[in-house]
Amino acid sequence: MHEYSLASAIVEQVKDIVQQNNANKVKKINVTAGPYEMVIPDLLKDAYGIITSELEKFKGSTLELEILPAKINCLECEYTGEPDKEGDQEFAFNFKCPHCGSRDTHLKIQYLTIETVDLEIPDEVTSA
Repeated sequence: MHEYSLASAIVEQVKDIVQQNNANKVKKINVTAGPYEMVIPDLLKDAYGIITSELEKFKGSTLELEILPAKINCLECEYTGEPDKEGDQEFAFNFKCPHCGSRDTHLKIQYLTIETVDLEIPDEVTSA
């Protein structure tokens, strides 16, 4: 289950963000992943819950995952975007370009990415 190691890496990155911003609490983390990162959303959220259950600044926070659609680059017409629906969704080398019909395409790699972190940051106290 690589979701546990992914959740752990997310938490470690967010710990740095929390420290840099002197935040009191993490409210929500939004992440995206490509369709071939093989991330199972429920397992990632469960792993996140386990890891953060003992971390005071993460208690009650949520992790939201969006799986992005496949994207290709066509080597024939230079189209970049989603493959044709006729393309084989399980084999990247067989995607079909919706503009020219070529199967000479490359899959655009889309890694797991932390998009946003919603933090509770204390109000600055100013002295007069």
